[in-house]
Amino acid sequence: MSLAPAEYDYGHESNYSFATKITCANEATRKMFVEAWGHMLNYNHEQAIACFSKCTELEPDCAMAWWGISYCVSSNYNWAPGLGSGHDSIQQALSVMDGCTELEQDLIRALSTRHSAEARDAADPTVLNMGNSPELNVAFAEAMAPLYEKYSGDLDVTAIYVEGLMNLKAWQLWDKNTTTGEITPADDNTLLLVKIMEDAFESSEEAKHHIALCHLYCHALELSPFPEKALPAADVLRTRMPGLGHLVHMPSHIDAWVGQWKEAVECNIAAVEADDRYVELTGNESQFYKFYRMHNHHFIVWCAMFEGQYETALKYARKAVATLPAGDENHGVNFMLAGIIPMGAIFLESYVTMPWHVMIRFGKWDEILAEPMYSDKDVFPATIATQHYARGVAYASKGMVPEAEAEQVLFNQALENPALAGRVMHNNLMYQDPGEGPSILNVNAAILEAEIEYRRQFLAKANGESADFTAAFDELRRGVDLSLNLAYNEPWGQMQPVRHILGALLFEQGHIEEAEEVYRADIKLWKDNMWGLLGLKLCLEARGDAPEELAEVTALFNERSSRADIVPAKTCFCAQDALASSCCD
Repeated sequence: MSLAPAEYDYGHESNYSFATKITCANEATRKMFVEAWGHMLNYNHEQAIACFSKCTELEPDCAMAWWGISYCVSSNYNWAPGLGSGHDSIQQALSVMDGCTELEQDLIRALSTRHSAEARDAADPTVLNMGNSPELNVAFAEAMAPLYEKYSGDLDVTAIYVEGLMNLKAWQLWDKNTTTGEITPADDNTLLLVKIMEDAFESSEEAKHHIALCHLYCHALELSPFPEKALPAADVLRTRMPGLGHLVHMPSHIDAWVGQWKEAVECNIAAVEADDRYVELTGNESQFYKFYRMHNHHFIVWCAMFEGQYETALKYARKAVATLPAGDENHGVNFMLAGIIPMGAIFLESYVTMPWHVMIRFGKWDEILAEPMYSDKDVFPATIATQHYARGVAYASKGMVPEAEAEQVLFNQALENPALAGRVMHNNLMYQDPGEGPSILNVNAAILEAEIEYRRQFLAKANGESADFTAAFDELRRGVDLSLNLAYNEPWGQMQPVRHILGALLFEQGHIEEAEEVYRADIKLWKDNMWGLLGLKLCLEARGDAPEELAEVTALFNERSSRADIVPAKTCFCAQDALASSCCD
């Protein structure tokens, strides 16, 4: 059968074995169900709902279409609140399922445990209560367990069960000790869901190419002690469904943890292009899927920064802003304030900060100071704070301490803006009181304070006066800890590793031993990244007693920096001589 629209590549029909066999009366319904299934696999749940709803218009007694609507509004791994209550839809499925297969009826009954009239009636979208609950998610996972046993070997049932288990502890499947680096399963549920998928992969060649299982396996192992085990699944997703952007992007969740920065950039560019083409062809601008589109841009920016690719990073940082809902002609943003997510600005505004972080990463101090500034404190609270952070770092790096101090005052004032409350970048708050927990702008505050204090002492030393860098280094060490304790995110909440700043300034002041420790920790966390390798290379050169390791590190650095359009001399352009030379001078 043809997977319409023909010019949009949903992937091979084999990805839709379940969808092509559902009980329905006509091919138009089946064709639309297949399209809905693709969007559901791609986590474009709004568009999937629209397609499932079209199925019910074509065929009101298509029980699995009602099931699909209910499934897509339920909690999912990336959005625990879900998009609404699926109670009415699943009740409709129950009422018309008599002609369905035994499997379909079992799936409908299982999903009915995930929704209740009470939860539906208690929904309040203004506080992100969409009619779903953790208790109902537990009930659904428990209802799927016997179906997994009953339909042993059915990969779609396996995937639905695994996803139900993953939703019980979404994005918290593993615990990481930020002091020791040890990673352990959050609970037995993690071990169970991983075992279920690995059993499937071992027993079935088909499972190794099953889109849902490959997708879920990447999520399950991305923060595990062994993300590399998911590389085969990631490689399947790179090309299996080339028109579905989120799935095309998914390999980067593994790439980032195994040091495949080049591959991560490539698959996210492909994902952006797939999503852009989808919108161009269909005109469908799903509101919630906008977050996934932002995520792809964010990933490109982050990984391109690790690759030393300034032009790519800045291009996609600015493209992300342009992709947000159209509005102000200068900044291209007017956040959705109504619709399925009534508080879109809370989740989207933080992406406007990305160009500032790119310019900081590459030491574009003059460009930062020339960048147009945002002024609407209600719409852009996180961006306004970030621009003062960036300007403060720029002035400090240029040796203009009074100007940097003035920006720090404005930065601190921006942190007091009530509109900043609740603003997030993916899993992290942009700001909260330091006593209440970590946040991105708290990391930025530590960096800014350290940069200003360091430059004060640097200038004093240059003038022959006494200088003490202790406070600056202590603040950067604190910044490292704050960054490591941010909520798990890919990309990480603090886009420039603080260790790159600390290591560069320690090295500049002759603290080679500690700088080396900092860089070794960095390339262990962000595997073999260009910047960390550069820092270790410089330290080994300064030591002069490890020629074999130096040769290995230099060769790896040369390979990793070969794709860079800016090859740095130091791991942070705030170091005094970082702008004056390249690594190869």
